[in-house]
Amino acid sequence: MRYALAAGLLAFALAQAAAQAQPAPETPPPADTQPGSPPAAPEAPPPEPARKAKTSRAMPPAATPPPAQESAREAEVAALHAEVNRLQSELDAERAAVAAPPAEEAAPAAPAARSFWGWLAATALLALAAGFLLGWRLLDRRIRARYGGLRIY
Repeated sequence: MRYALAAGLLAFALAQAAAQAQPAPETPPPADTQPGSPPAAPEAPPPEPARKAKTSRAMPPAATPPPAQESAREAEVAALHAEVNRLQSELDAERAAVAAPPAEEAAPAAPAARSFWGWLAATALLALAAGFLLGWRLLDRRIRARYGGLRIY
């Protein structure tokens, strides 16, 4: 069971590492979806898989999108940043409303917390005492069965 779990975790880790090592290439949207954009340049053939070599080769520079697509992307990124900021401020306001209870409800919370820790300490003490007594009885029974009792001289 442990070996199967370890093999599964190893396979998952290797799959994650492979996914991170080879990110999916970005493909620009087709030219017919964006009116007024310049015609798309023919796509370059995919690069050949790298062969193992003792010397490292420099990666070719990434293809840059045309300026019209670049400005559209920048505008979309700016709009998304604005939406994230708006949602974050709403989330912060909601958290502040939940985190600050009214003054009337804040006072009874402290005795309840003290009560919980008191019950926890009392339960732990009783469990410790019960374990000690049960252990003592078990040891006494075994000694009586084997030697006829415990004699202190």
